[in-house]
Amino acid sequence: MAKKNSSNGHEKNKNKDLPPSAGILLSCDVPTKQYICYLNRLKTVDKKFIIQDLDATHLLVKAKATEEIQRKVNAWMDENVFSSVERVGEDLDLT
Repeated sequence: MAKKNSSNGHEKNKNKDLPPSAGILLSCDVPTKQYICYLNRLKTVDKKFIIQDLDATHLLVKAKATEEIQRKVNAWMDENVFSSVERVGEDLDLT
């Protein structure tokens, strides 16, 4: 998951409702983005962290939520890593 600060001193603020330092641009694969959106849905309205859903692989999120998002995504990825299965095929009948 890559993140980029959305504020850039040389860019004009395209969304007049948001100050330049309002959020962080997250770039990730589609499943990770779906998981982050799921985490956001679990929050109460005042705790939601997604500012804008930009496309299939990009989100603008509140800067203060990036550490929590990173921590939860890392834990989710750790839960979904599968180690090699020992002795695979040991009991196969090849006759």
